Parts: sequence; structure tokens; C-alpha cells
Amino acid sequence: MNKALKPFWFLLLVGAVVFGCSFLRSGGDHELIPWRTDFRAASAEAQAGNKPLFLYFTADWCGPCQSLKQTTWADTDVEKALSKFVAVKIDIDAHPDIARQYPSDGIPHFVIAKADGTAVRDTVGALPPADFLDWLNGKAASP
Repeated sequence: MNKALKPFWFLLLVGAVVFGCSFLRSGGDHELIPWRTDFRAASAEAQAGNKPLFLYFTADWCGPCQSLKQTTWADTDVEKALSKFVAVKIDIDAHPDIARQYPSDGIPHFVIAKADGTAVRDTVGALPPADFLDWLNGKAASP
């Protein structure tokens, strides 16, 4: 091997390792849920499809909300369960008017609502996938 090319190959190898590690780390940050962000359009979709709404109140600054991206929202069983709903992600800072319609003690705040927007039940706090599925299926008590 040409001695002049050794630093090049070394740098290429280091770059590949760094890129590979960052790619693998970001792989866990893949939300599988097809979130809607327009509440009115989602309500119309729910009514047209005769599906309930799943409302997820969140904010960029909410640490537990951000952790859901790598856990609950990246879980295939959760994705499948939420396919029975019209799932809406609502940023409470961008849409305080909608957040006021569904008052809570904090975020993340989850609401199951009828297609017309009438709340059926809710809970507050990040839940791991299994606990979330239990709550979604009515097996866990809401606080």
C-alpha cells in the first residue's frame, strides 16, 4: 500500500464508523404513527370514516414527549392499534385553543374521542408501549 494514501484510508475508515454510529442511533427515533396535525381535517376524516380520534397533546420542550419517539411511537404493535383511530398530534404551543378544549394537568396528554371530538377518556404521562396498549384498550385505569 502506498504510504501517501494511508492517512486517506484511515480518515475514510474513521468517517465511516462515525457515520454508521450516528445512523444507527437515529434509527430508534423513527415514529411509525401517521400523525395528522390539522385537527379540523382529522375530525372530518374521523367522521367520514366512522373512526374515533386519538389526540396526542405534546410540545417540543417536553422531554417525556420526545422520549416517546424512540419507544411507544416506534413500536409496531402501537402502530397497528392506532390504525383503528385517526391519530392527531397537537402541539399545545402552536394550538392552545385546541388544548383548552381538552384540559389536563400536563403533557404528554392522550385523549380518545368520538369522531365529533367528544372526549371518551384521557390520561397524562408517557407510557411504555405495553402500558400504552393496555390503556388504549381500556385495561388500565386513567389517573
